[in-house]
Amino acid sequence: MHDFEIKEALVLCAGKGKEMGPLTKGVPKHLFSLLGKTVFERILENLKLAGIERVAVVVAKDDEKTPLFAQEVAQRLGMSVESVEQNEKEEVLGAVLSAKRIIEEWTENRSFVLAYGDIVASSGFYRSLLVNALETSYPTLSAVLQKDTETFGVIKLGSDGFVERIIEKPTRLDETLGGYVLAGAFVLPTAFFELALSSEDFITALNALARSHSLSVAIWNGAWADLGYPWDILNAAKRLLEEVKSSSISSKAKISPTAIIEPPVIIEEGAVIDHNAVVKGPVYIGRNAYVGTGALIHSYASIEEGVTIGAYSEVNGSVLQPYSSIGRGCFVGNTVAGYRAIFEPHVVTLNLLTTENEPTRLEPVIKNGKRLTKIGSVVGNRARIGANTVLQPLAFVESGAIIPPNSVIQGAYR
Repeated sequence: MHDFEIKEALVLCAGKGKEMGPLTKGVPKHLFSLLGKTVFERILENLKLAGIERVAVVVAKDDEKTPLFAQEVAQRLGMSVESVEQNEKEEVLGAVLSAKRIIEEWTENRSFVLAYGDIVASSGFYRSLLVNALETSYPTLSAVLQKDTETFGVIKLGSDGFVERIIEKPTRLDETLGGYVLAGAFVLPTAFFELALSSEDFITALNALARSHSLSVAIWNGAWADLGYPWDILNAAKRLLEEVKSSSISSKAKISPTAIIEPPVIIEEGAVIDHNAVVKGPVYIGRNAYVGTGALIHSYASIEEGVTIGAYSEVNGSVLQPYSSIGRGCFVGNTVAGYRAIFEPHVVTLNLLTTENEPTRLEPVIKNGKRLTKIGSVVGNRARIGANTVLQPLAFVESGAIIPPNSVIQGAYR
């Protein structure tokens, strides 16, 4: 066992989110909202539960939002936080080295937690990592089991159960590797910085650590998602909602006596569920959200703070970011709507993909014995979709775009 506690963490929030399409224009992906909390907020809360007291946050040079928000969240949680800009070297290795000085000053040669800023996981994620590290006395990484591993760092375990090597995004299936991938959380010694300085990339540095110190693995079986692509947001909401086993309805929510609520649901303070609306869990309805007369919300939908859903609209399997608006009579299926996006009345997002080319990481569903690929649209922040518009599966609407009424949109719209 270690004779010390791990109290410091480094959170990497400088990623540009290039694969997230229009959603990251003006909003870094670690500030996406899921079940009423930003990704970053959830990370800090989970680190706090694991005993972390001080956090260094690496941010992009043009990011003015994250440092302010980090201070706000840390103050609420009773943690201390310091933001540092990423240096000129990009990718994970550059982000880690940007915080070398501050982590070395804080830890005084103790180990620290390294956390990716785009990981969504349930509350015990970092705690399980730290328990494993303290029990084994070795540097440790979190791992999750994935069916498709080509977009992850894949872990090859040795016969002793320790990491033999890590292969970044293998281009071909190798059954000898197994399906365990890097889960975006590590307990590392400060000696890792010296390995990083002499390495080409982060994976090379991890492999050097595995050879020089041994590298233990903490397997995580709870809710987990890596936000690399827009549909990962849908997957993250689903994973979190799958862990909701009972309803939580605020006494300050206003629910019509004619509304139908099927558990499990989370309905926050100030939310309004109007006459004859149907909410079939698992579903999240955020603070001050409005669900109109006769609307139907179901199938792992996450309706964030201040969202308005008009009368007789249906929303399923979708994530609607704060203050977005869905007009009367819309169908919004398996769609991500950005901050303050507007759907005018009778917009339809078609969500059954009929081509065989499934997007990377998109999980198919099995219905009546058939394999179906369901994905709707990705609508950017402050975009406006005109009335009676049809969005084809995988339509990407750029942030701020205005689509005229009666349009049919396929592919990217700018």
